[in-house]
Amino acid sequence: MISKQSRRNALDLAWQEFITCGGVRKGKVRPEILASWQRCCDAGVDYTDGSCCNILSPEQFERPREKHDALIKTAKPFMNKLYEFVAGSGLVVFLSDESGLILESIGDGDVADNASKVNLVKGTGWREETVGTNGIGTSLKTKKPIQVSGKEHYCVKLHTWTCSAAPIFDPGHRLLGALQMSGPSHAVHLHTLGMIVAAVEAIESQLRIRENTRELTLLNQRLNGIFQTMSDGAVITDKNGLICQVNPAAETIFGSKIRGCSLKRIFKHRHPFLDAVEQGKPITDKEFMVDTVHCLVTTRPLWDGKQAPNGAVIFFNPLTKVKKLINRFSSSQASFRFSDIIGRSLVLKATIDEARHAATGVSNILILGESGTGKELFAQAVHNHSHRRTGPFIALNCAALPRELISSELFGYADGAFTGAKRGGRPGKFELAAGGTLFLDEIGDMPLDQQAILLRVLQEKKITRVGGGHTIPVDVRVVCATHKDLKQEVEKGNFRSDLYYRINVIRIRVPSLRQRPDDIYPLFTNLVKKICARQGIFKPQIMPAVFDHLAAHDWPGNVRELENVAEKMIHAGRSGCLEPDHLPRDIIEKRPACTPVESVSPAARNMDHLMTERDRIVALLKQHRGNVSRVAREMNISRNTVYRKLKFFGISRDQSFS
Repeated sequence: MISKQSRRNALDLAWQEFITCGGVRKGKVRPEILASWQRCCDAGVDYTDGSCCNILSPEQFERPREKHDALIKTAKPFMNKLYEFVAGSGLVVFLSDESGLILESIGDGDVADNASKVNLVKGTGWREETVGTNGIGTSLKTKKPIQVSGKEHYCVKLHTWTCSAAPIFDPGHRLLGALQMSGPSHAVHLHTLGMIVAAVEAIESQLRIRENTRELTLLNQRLNGIFQTMSDGAVITDKNGLICQVNPAAETIFGSKIRGCSLKRIFKHRHPFLDAVEQGKPITDKEFMVDTVHCLVTTRPLWDGKQAPNGAVIFFNPLTKVKKLINRFSSSQASFRFSDIIGRSLVLKATIDEARHAATGVSNILILGESGTGKELFAQAVHNHSHRRTGPFIALNCAALPRELISSELFGYADGAFTGAKRGGRPGKFELAAGGTLFLDEIGDMPLDQQAILLRVLQEKKITRVGGGHTIPVDVRVVCATHKDLKQEVEKGNFRSDLYYRINVIRIRVPSLRQRPDDIYPLFTNLVKKICARQGIFKPQIMPAVFDHLAAHDWPGNVRELENVAEKMIHAGRSGCLEPDHLPRDIIEKRPACTPVESVSPAARNMDHLMTERDRIVALLKQHRGNVSRVAREMNISRNTVYRKLKFFGISRDQSFS
């Protein structure tokens, strides 16, 4: 058996041979030590030295300590425990970072003093390339545990030391640093390296626990953030059915006092979703009336480690929110505003003022007018000017539906209500219009039996789906329109008088086009521009004579007919100019005979009249220093009429006499 002294002598000869010849015969020294010596030689390390020259100032040392704070805090308890086993035996425990910089040390005073002679202290770097073969530097280089004893060190000043070191890796196997125990060669044994490896394994295990805890904390924060900010109402129950967590959306639906309460106590009526929660069964988007809220309910059971039910997550999605999304993506929005209504006639402006005032209220509105006058345009403008402008605008033409479908369209239907009914049922227009406006066009054509149902809904603000068994509250403003004289329809027995008085709270009569000939010029010009833009062609020039014919026509189809004429003329006029020959025959034949004196078009004559009236108002305002009362007396009209004319002509009373 080879004695320790013999091994030391053999190692001494091997070191001398390497320093002298640059190599060692195979088997004279451990391969990992020989490889380290070779690296040190190649790096030009001074074998006569061995003390660290790279020493950080306290200020410089502060930054790497902060960077590796988590490593230090994790390793320090294990370093203390490790030192307890070897206290008094002349050993020092060191912790370094991944570059070999010593971050922390614990040890016996005498040995620590000796270590300081080679600068083996905190704030010094022990890379193999600078101080030669050593525990910290070589273990970091090889990424393996190693014990370097006596003359296995490349540098002379370290030949009296034995260093046992092992690298430390994070949970992602990234090198973090090294743990080392150092002392005089005679005080260190082979089991010292085993202690270091065991301590490093404990440190790495603690790092994994810290990382898992951090990830769980982060995951919990993310899930809680989702839970608290999601738009659906959500509650979490424990295994006893008690509500332990409630998000703000659920508090808005059911109140803030439900936390800690039993599901059975809150939802007194027995709901199928309660059975599903108790049995640990999932439910997805099932429609229920939960208290007074119409919801889509989704439940997901929670399981413990033994796969036993341990509570549930329940989501409540109010159907009003679902319907808003449906309306948003199905273009159930009003696009027209009062500013989009084209015309300058006083009768049209008076109608717009009346509708604008009605929009700010909450009463039902009845819009009357001939076909093609733009009743829906007024209805959309009313909606966009009301406090319901952010809600949906749902339109239904009562004359376009078979009588047997009107109920299901207005009020929806329940699952299995009739053959061919959509599975799960479908909401009707009243539900879809919740929070907004429901426009019932051609209300005069609604069958009498459906009128009775509509009347009840308008009175009670609740609907019942066809084939359904529960009532659903609806918050809807109803705007109706018809081309018929409803009063005459009531007298004929075609329309219910009670419904007539319910919808005829505010009445707006849209003037026909023949009642406002002044608007033909701007309307036709705008329609030509719009049609050309839609078809991607240049706007043609409109000959003045065209307006003579347009002004003489009766326009039974009103603006809709005018748009039809404009599109026909654009299709016929390929020369870049719209002429009377492009007009439909029935309009050309109705042209009135003009005397030489009446060679000016009606539109032009009307414009001249308007400009003369404007000039007169401006002159009178200047004459009377802005006194509207005196202007009204001079013109033999009321003060309100003067104010309307000022607004129409864009005249500022203050500027007119400045």
